[in-house]
Amino acid sequence: MTSEVEQSAAHSVVPLGRIERLSDGYVLAFDRQFDYPRSYIWSLLTNPGKVRLWLGELAGEWELGKEYSLDLGGGTSTGTVLQLNPPTSLQISWDDALGFESILEWRVLESDGGTLLQLRARSETADFLTEGAAGWQHILAALDDVAAGREPVPPGDWAALRDAYSQEFDVSNTMGWMETDDGVTMVHFDRRLSSTLPLVKDALTADPEQQPRVEQAEVDFTAEGSSTRLTVRHVIEDPAVAPALMAQWHAHLDAVAVSVEGDQPHTSMRKLHALEDFYRATLDTAPAG
Repeated sequence: MTSEVEQSAAHSVVPLGRIERLSDGYVLAFDRQFDYPRSYIWSLLTNPGKVRLWLGELAGEWELGKEYSLDLGGGTSTGTVLQLNPPTSLQISWDDALGFESILEWRVLESDGGTLLQLRARSETADFLTEGAAGWQHILAALDDVAAGREPVPPGDWAALRDAYSQEFDVSNTMGWMETDDGVTMVHFDRRLSSTLPLVKDALTADPEQQPRVEQAEVDFTAEGSSTRLTVRHVIEDPAVAPALMAQWHAHLDAVAVSVEGDQPHTSMRKLHALEDFYRATLDTAPAG
């Protein structure tokens, strides 16, 4: 079974996965060794009653070539079952509310008298990659608990773990968040861009329509070798406008990232509305305090 040391590490802020760059995108990789038979670990991945204990409520079962819906208790993932090879592999597409798609593959292999569980999540972009890494590490910690017959414990510090993945693998965080300092509530974004400080600054202020919002915020630029860290803090007077403001900043910073790469950014209203819905749901489900 998973040791107490492994259980503690699973809920720490130490990255247990890897973010790897590919020629056509990125892959997030986790490898977990269990002292349980392969058939048992396979059942945790495929039995809906067991999937519910560590991942979410699966409507029906995984069926090859069929669409699925998974209630994550704060969001929904949908997609298609691409491979189903009992008791070795399960591959699905993973589509979220923002229109991002990744490919998840679980492999269940006999190893050292037990089972090696591999998770690979492939994505074309680095969007939400550090956030996803932290999220999947916490999900796998819940799987560890369920496999051992324990009640999953509350996850650790997700934000600190996300930042640890960003630091270790040199990948920018994507999401913004709300913070309160001396009674002042602010929207906070922290992006790392692979470009020089002058180019990032020019890209941030190039669009006249965005200029009023930029002037209202506290914006810091920090050169980090060949990259630039861009930090935005924007005071919120009315919490009701927070989702829209976060969506606007998120879309603008995405455009800045595209611009410094030499491409022409295009922000759709559909994406802006999806971002607003995303942040509204995130704020609604965030723990108090």
